[in-house]
Amino acid sequence: MSIGTPALVHLVRERVPHQVHQYEIPETGGPAQARGARVHYGLAAAEALGISPAQMLKTLVVSLEHPAGAQGAQGAPGEPGARPPEIGMALLAVDREASLKLVARAFGARRAALLDAADVTKVTGYVIGGVSPFGTKRPLPVVIDDAVLSLPRVYLSAGQRGTSIEMASADLIRGLDAHVAPILLAE
Repeated sequence: MSIGTPALVHLVRERVPHQVHQYEIPETGGPAQARGARVHYGLAAAEALGISPAQMLKTLVVSLEHPAGAQGAQGAPGEPGARPPEIGMALLAVDREASLKLVARAFGARRAALLDAADVTKVTGYVIGGVSPFGTKRPLPVVIDDAVLSLPRVYLSAGQRGTSIEMASADLIRGLDAHVAPILLAE
């Protein structure tokens, strides 16, 4: 079964091996959300798919502040003399929290901050709970938490709520030309 999200179109066009899974998404309205409660789409997706939350990855979109006086062409995250990108993506397990300090370091930036929901949609073309690192409006650099290296297969959003991609972690890293680094907040 295939739906034409930009992420899935990208994966097919680039011949990145993957499987598509659909599931029922949780109801997102009600009094809890009206009070500002955060909806945990990734945890709900992992539960619906019957997988460990460690295998389900979330995509965070961050703005990156350049170090003072940074010059040079944009290069791979962490390369000496490379000017860090303005916007980047960080992938990590849905049950973990990212250290924005480590995310910034992985991109060679001085500071990283999460984008708000409206800006995430503007930059990626996706809504919160359905953000995929594949098929974004423009290619964005990606850092993936190094814990992913220990997982043979991972799941992530296919570009809309209720649809996930399953793939080998090696294909994820290769398909995104991603940088792998420790980005988790210490427990």
